Order: sequence, then C-alpha cells, then structure tokens
Amino acid sequence: MVDKKLLNKEFQKDWKKHYNLQFFKVHGFSRKQCEKCKRFFWVLDADKKLCTDSTCSSFDFIGKSTKNYSYEETWTAIEKYFNKTGHTTVSRYPTASRWRDDLYFTNASIIDFQPYVVSGEVKPPANPLIIGQPCIRFNDIENVGITGQHYTSFIMIGQHAFNSKETGLFYWKDEALEHDFNYLTKVIGVKKEDLTFQEEIWAGGGSFGPSIEYTAHGLELGNCVFMQYKETENGKSEELKTKVIDMGAGLERLAWYSNGTPTSYDITFAKTLKKLMKDSGIKLPDKKLLLEFSRQAGHLDVDSEFFKEDKKRMSKELDKDIDELLSEMRPLQALYAISDHLKTVMYTAFDGMLPSNSAGGYNLRLLLRRVFAFNKKLSLNLDLAEVVNSLGSEFRSFDEKLYLIAPTTIDLLSEEQKKFDSTQQKAGKIISSLIEKAGKGEKITHQKLTEIYESNGVPIEDIVQEAEKKKLKIEIPENFYGILAKKNDKAKEKIKKLDTSAYSKTKKLFYEDDELREFTGKVIGILDGGIILNQTCFYAESGGQEGDTGSLNGVDVLDTQAFEGVIIHYVKKPEAFKKNMQVQGVVDWDRRQHLRRHHTATHLINAACHKVLGFHAWQHGAHKSPEKAHLDITHYKRITDEELREIERLANSFVLQNVPVSKTFFSRDEA
Repeated sequence: MVDKKLLNKEFQKDWKKHYNLQFFKVHGFSRKQCEKCKRFFWVLDADKKLCTDSTCSSFDFIGKSTKNYSYEETWTAIEKYFNKTGHTTVSRYPTASRWRDDLYFTNASIIDFQPYVVSGEVKPPANPLIIGQPCIRFNDIENVGITGQHYTSFIMIGQHAFNSKETGLFYWKDEALEHDFNYLTKVIGVKKEDLTFQEEIWAGGGSFGPSIEYTAHGLELGNCVFMQYKETENGKSEELKTKVIDMGAGLERLAWYSNGTPTSYDITFAKTLKKLMKDSGIKLPDKKLLLEFSRQAGHLDVDSEFFKEDKKRMSKELDKDIDELLSEMRPLQALYAISDHLKTVMYTAFDGMLPSNSAGGYNLRLLLRRVFAFNKKLSLNLDLAEVVNSLGSEFRSFDEKLYLIAPTTIDLLSEEQKKFDSTQQKAGKIISSLIEKAGKGEKITHQKLTEIYESNGVPIEDIVQEAEKKKLKIEIPENFYGILAKKNDKAKEKIKKLDTSAYSKTKKLFYEDDELREFTGKVIGILDGGIILNQTCFYAESGGQEGDTGSLNGVDVLDTQAFEGVIIHYVKKPEAFKKNMQVQGVVDWDRRQHLRRHHTATHLINAACHKVLGFHAWQHGAHKSPEKAHLDITHYKRITDEELREIERLANSFVLQNVPVSKTFFSRDEA
C-alpha cells in the first residue's frame, strides 16, 4: 500500500514535474508555503503568508453573497458551463455500489467508473463528462450539523476525462484546472484573488497521483486528482494506461459559498428547515452570534487531535463558553442532522440498501437511531413522516427518486421506530445496572459502551446523564458514533480468487452459439486441480447460477468456475490431462436447461417483488441449482401472506403472457 507521507515527500522533491503548471504561469499565480500548516499553495497575492484551508482561515465568506443561487440552480449553472465546453452530462449511478466487490456505498463520483472504465476494459459513457453523483460517507457523523459543511450524503460534482492510447493526452492538468478556475470565478462568483490552489497527493485502490485542491475563505471548493500511476507488486510505480482526471466538488459547498448563509444546510434544506423550525418551535440564536460561530465552526472537527484546543480558542474569540454555546445551539444542529440523515436513508432505500444490524446497513440504522434520539431527547416533537415528505418534495425536481421513495421511507421509519422504542424499554434496567457497577468502582470501558450500544441500542448520552446524577464521571470519546461508523464501514469481504494472470482469457463459445453442447479445445494449463482450455462452451458459475457439469474426454466435469476471464473445469481425474492435449467437451444439457429456467424465474420473481413491495426491493443474492432456486431481496419487514400471493400471481402472469423473447449479445460497452 502506498505511504502517503513518503509519497508527498517524493512529489515535493520533484514539484516542478508535478505542480509547476502552465495554467499557473498564464494566470500569474505564485508558489508559496503556508506559515501555519506548511503546505505549498499557489496564489495571486505574492505577499500572502497563509493558505485558505479551514485549518488556517475562517469562513469569511459567510454573511456575503456572490450569485444567490438556490441549491438546484447552482447545479444547473455549473452543468451549463461544462456542457458548453464539451462535457456530456451522465446520469447518476446508484448509491449502493453493487458493481464493486470492495465497497457498500458510492462515496465518490470516480467510483462510478471503477474498475471497468479506469482499467480500460470498458469505454467511458462520455469523454469528458460531468456528473452529479450522490455520495454516502459515514466518517463525519459527529460533525454533521455542527461544522456547517459536513454530510453523510452529498452531491459530488464529478468532472472526469479518460486519457487512453486511443484518445491521447487530450485533457490533462492545464485543461482541467482552466475549467475549474472558470466555473468558480465566472459561474460561482469567487474572486480570483481569493482562490488558493494547494498541492496535494491522492492514493486509493492501487492508483495514485498528484492533485490540486482549491479553497477560498477557509472553504474547500473542490479537488482535482490526476490519476497517473499505479503501484506494482515489487513496490515500484508505473504509468497507468488510462490516465484519469478526477475532479470532485461538493454541490452543497458551492451553493453555500454563492449565498453566504450561516451554514450549508440553510441553503441545501432551505424549504424543509423552514418547516422544521416552525414545527419544533426552535428559535434561532442571536444572529450576530450565529454568524460569528459559523465563521469559526469549520475548525470544529471532532476527529481532530486539536478538537479541545480549537474549542478553547473559539471560546476566547467569541467571548463565550463554547460548550455552553454548543448546548444552546444543539436543537438547531439536530434539525440540520435530521434533515441530512433522513435524506441519506431515502437515497440508499431507493437503491436497495436498508438499515440492518450488519455490513452496509448498520450505519443506516445508526443514523436513524440518532434521528429518533434527537427528536425525543430534545423534545422537538417532529412528525418524521412529514419531514420525509418535505424532503421528497424539496428535491423532487433535482432527483425525482427521492420523491418516489418517500412513502416507502415513511413505512421503513415506522418499523425502525418500533425497534428503537423496544430497545428503550430495556435501556432503563441496563443503565441502572451499569451505574451501580460504576458506583462500586468498576471501570466502564469504551469497549463496554460499544457493546451496550450495538447489542441494545442504548444511547450513550443517557448513560452519561444518569452517571452525573450519581456524581460519577464516565469518559466517552467526542467522536463515539464516528468510531462506530468507521468500524462498520469496512470494505466488503473479499472473495478468494486464484491468480490466473499467466493464462490468456478463455474463448467463450456460448456467446457465439448459446445452443452449443459439444466442442473441441486444447489444454493450456492445469491449476488448482482444474483444467484450463483455450476455449469452452461450459458456462462458469455466475450470478448465483451453478457452473456447468458434463465431461472432458469422458472424464466427469464436477464444476466450472471463472477467475478474471479464465474458465477452470474441475474434473474427477485431473491427472488424466496434460498441457497441449486436445479434448472433446460435452455439456450436461438437461442440467443446463434446468439452470436456465430457474435463472429466468428468479428474474421474473425479482420484477414482481419490485412491483409489489416497492422501488427498494432489489436482488441482494441468489442461487440457482438444477433442483431449485432462491432469491434474496432487500426489504425492511416480513412479507405478508397477501404480498407473497400477489408476487406469485404476478410472476406467473408474466409466464402466461407468453411474451416473445429475443436474445441479443452486446459488446460490453453497449451493455
């Protein structure tokens, strides 16, 4: 894995190669080193001593405005600029990244194009392109509502170009930054004198490269990554065959900068917040104090080792105890967090990822528990169903899927609320027992608190509150929920794969003739007890469908698997085969037919589930054997007998319609 610190040193030694761009020279930017954070940046003011990162500058744009765009107008204006300059708009991808075997959620726009486009296996849908991709991230849960800029779901405006052997280096660093400079200054209204471009690096997924982060008045407005290198097995780097421009900018931040509202939530959730303020009866803090707090709030990162120091500094600058101020503002910040958290669940629900006790769904349940706790503990008395409807209506023209999923989300909330309430009934006894042990000197560890929360959903704040009544102090990390989220936001468990890189990909004869039952092939290798042929009509296990069986030269084929395009035939007697041997293969056709019928049936049932249960009902797993098939779907409660009968009726009706089926093989790009 690439060491970012070492890589940064290496890139800084050779900074002229990576960062000394024609763009900076043309526009008159000078290279400086920030006296505070020591990072290098480019700026028009040669006398500037500090960069404009949030760690070195305050949000001085707050209280000012440039264009006064609404949230949606901000996207439309930026999209219009990029469309005029040759970028094609691409529709957003799902927030549940089902095409990735290492991620549960789409957390950046480039994820849409990894691995297939970036690897060169598939052509990009457009080149260059612009996309407004909803991204899901759980690493800043505790910061949501407080800093004014953090979200668990946000729109990343992705500006991407893919430079391959066919295209040449047609769109690289200078071209990318020129477009970013133009849309920031001409569309958003950022004064060029206020912009700084910071030298950064990026690494992920085995690829890395230099990047330029642009900020103004303490706010990061975007980051342009030049995905240029890949790490090899011997630890050395080599140039990628496809060099990628990966610019990501948060729509919420750009709309915020355009308006200068106290927080980005005030412009992102403008209509919904107006309703929530009215329904909850919350009064805004003193306007002057609110603006001053918001300008400083960018420093309040609960994950930062300097969090306590930053709070002390803010107390001094605002001449008010920061903990008291945070407590005073907590109800308002809760409204911000509730809006964000519910919107996240709406996005993921439409795309088939639902709250659960494990894997990707764990953090969604964590969000809803926070929503329920905010509503109850702060006596907000919000009708969460109305909040969901408000969000669906507010974002309907931007993404109609949020409007369509609102009724399902409301039903989902009802089910989750029941589970939450059930845990709360147990909470009293658990807390009493814990406090009693603490009173006897037993240490309440972070691990114990985590177990209590994960097993019973007991809010940690309740434990602390009860302990204080007994004059007991329980230490919990400021970012307790963030730690939980990171723990459960790990990559998907990787499936063990064989290394087949020494073999050429198997020619798949079933793509040329899907009725082919016999063929002749040549043994090109024997691996893991399986036979690799130059070509085959044996269909390997895929999509939950078991691999074909049959025979090779009369020897039973027990299973067929594929690894990176190489098909392996597991046979009863592998010792009967040698390299370069010619073999006659015969597929067990009756078995194949059963598998095909079951595979088709699962698709029909899946379609029926989607129609009966709602947009959220996606295939989550499946298995097709000759004897039977089963389908796992995403749903948030037990399917009723009535729903089950309707799914069965609908699936059978599809069969009885006897619709003609036309089979066509597409190239991967077309598909």
